Amino acid sequence: SSSWRLTPRQATMGDFDPYASMAEWQRGVVEPFAQMSGIPPGTVLFTFALWASLPLGAVFQLIPWPTLKSVYSFVSGVLLSVFAFGSSTYTCAVLGIFSYAAMVIDRKRCGYIVFAGSFAYLIYFHAFSASGEAWKAGNIDITGLLMVLTLKVTACALNYQDSGTIAESELNDFQRRRAVKTLPSVVEYAGWLMFPCTLVVGPAIEFRDYHDWLHKKGVWGGKGCPSVWGRCALLVAYSQAFAAVHMIVMQYYTLGNTYLGADWNDKSVLQKFWELHILGQGSRGKYFFCWVWAEAACVAAGIGFSGYDSETGAPTWSGCTNVRPMGVEKAATFVEIPHHWNVQTGKWLRHYVYDRTTPPGKKPGFTQILITQVVSGVWHGLYAGYWLFFVSSAVFLQGSKSMFRWQRAHWPRRWNFVLDFPHWLLTTVGLNYLCGAFMLVTYEQCMAAWGSVYFIPHWIVLFMLVFGETFKGKRKPRATAEVKTTVAVERDATNGDAPVESKKEQ
Repeated sequence: SSSWRLTPRQATMGDFDPYASMAEWQRGVVEPFAQMSGIPPGTVLFTFALWASLPLGAVFQLIPWPTLKSVYSFVSGVLLSVFAFGSSTYTCAVLGIFSYAAMVIDRKRCGYIVFAGSFAYLIYFHAFSASGEAWKAGNIDITGLLMVLTLKVTACALNYQDSGTIAESELNDFQRRRAVKTLPSVVEYAGWLMFPCTLVVGPAIEFRDYHDWLHKKGVWGGKGCPSVWGRCALLVAYSQAFAAVHMIVMQYYTLGNTYLGADWNDKSVLQKFWELHILGQGSRGKYFFCWVWAEAACVAAGIGFSGYDSETGAPTWSGCTNVRPMGVEKAATFVEIPHHWNVQTGKWLRHYVYDRTTPPGKKPGFTQILITQVVSGVWHGLYAGYWLFFVSSAVFLQGSKSMFRWQRAHWPRRWNFVLDFPHWLLTTVGLNYLCGAFMLVTYEQCMAAWGSVYFIPHWIVLFMLVFGETFKGKRKPRATAEVKTTVAVERDATNGDAPVESKKEQ
């Protein structure tokens, strides 16, 4: 249909000077590498800052005193932000001072005040900086850093509020593990806020975890953290593999020669799906690289350590894991993806949005999923592409869940493979199809891109949703272990803490 064709006006990428926001010294550092590699200058600067986070993290191993660690964390984080984002670093002070002041002044309501205020400030900055278009062109600004800080300050304030207004016996397990019982010192709060290992890409570290790490409590007490260097080297190599995948794919598939190419509408539907699929796979590589590298930096600092396995006694390193790349790629259903993608943000959304919007004594449902996805969309930015992605993903999650429930109740287990493969295919291709909205960001381009393949994944998921809800009927009786597994899979639609098991394991 001509209504969904990408026109030259819609395909415009936006014209601006990528060096306009940089100081002369930043341009002097970046320009030679940008010209040599062909990578946008903003991306080069961002990548340098990300690389620096690992050696900065390793220095923590040399500092024995908690207070000095926090001072170093604050100073190194500020310098890192100034290097990457220049004078925009002042925004960190605005967010930090406001949040800490709210905790000092009104403990009973500080969580709600910080939540509303920090999101309002982030939304203002999203609008002011037009971050979506800038990021699409590779000009990465400080909004990503502010997104991380927003999660941190809201979580800390809510946990401080809970600890002062709810009896400990009434707190759930998550609230007890993250409780902030006393007002953090200014030095410790500032060090945690600007912690360099996760500053530019996340994940958002809970204040309680930072405090326990500083003072060698919890998993960092007792035997303490083992040698970090072997694990760190493995993660560095892993991250570089994904960087290479991204660079190779981007040589052949870009927004400019796929969705925004002059010949896009002349290609067959199958060719379009193939190209959007490969583009999505390659684009995810940069996120895998960034988050795995940040995890390596946390491991180098020691805060990525998460204790010893209760059976084998081997050290575990999941404390700052934000992505499980193979978990994303092998996800059998849409429900499994949030457990492996942007893990710590998913946990924040679950515990600080999903759980808190569920009425007491009620079971969460589609309303809570939709609210959670809308908050996630607002957090990412004001562009329609983010909203379209997250609202659509809520529908995809619910459709996947409905079909999964129907399959569990009515489909013979020995014939699961008949449905498992097409469900996996829909999941992997559908994810890359949805990602088009995340990359294009504007409403016209998103709708044109989806419309160019006739919204086929949307229609399939809507059919799954209607079919699953209409014909769910009575469930077959199952063993207790299977019921527990199904519940675990369903709750991971918003990224719970329990591990996901594949449908084959069930």
